[in-house]
Amino acid sequence: MNLKELQAMIKEELDTYMNEEEVDVDVDMDAGDIDADGAEEGNTDEDILMQIYNMLKDKFEGEDDAEEIEDEEAEEEDAELAEATEEIEEAKDEDLDEGKKDDEDMKEEVSTEVTHLQERFKKLANIIK
Repeated sequence: MNLKELQAMIKEELDTYMNEEEVDVDVDMDAGDIDADGAEEGNTDEDILMQIYNMLKDKFEGEDDAEEIEDEEAEEEDAELAEATEEIEEAKDEDLDEGKKDDEDMKEEVSTEVTHLQERFKKLANIIK
């Protein structure tokens, strides 16, 4: 490719680019779209202020109710925790009592087994008294 061919190609591309039609973008704004300032169409300043007031009113009035509910829930949880603690203590006491009984039973079983094994070994060793 030589310089004249390159210049001809560039000229063709430039002519093509210059002859292209520009595309217009058409944007329709329907009712309820948001304007650039952030307000919806049809909302006046009074409407916006009323909405803000209602949101704040709901928030602050809801806090009092929420505190009362939280207090009641905390009391219920404390009562449940106290009951659960008592049940755990009772279960521990029962387990300790059962453990003592199991220890005594095991001692009796072990002593009878040991005696039986001792007699067997004596027989095997021909040491009978």
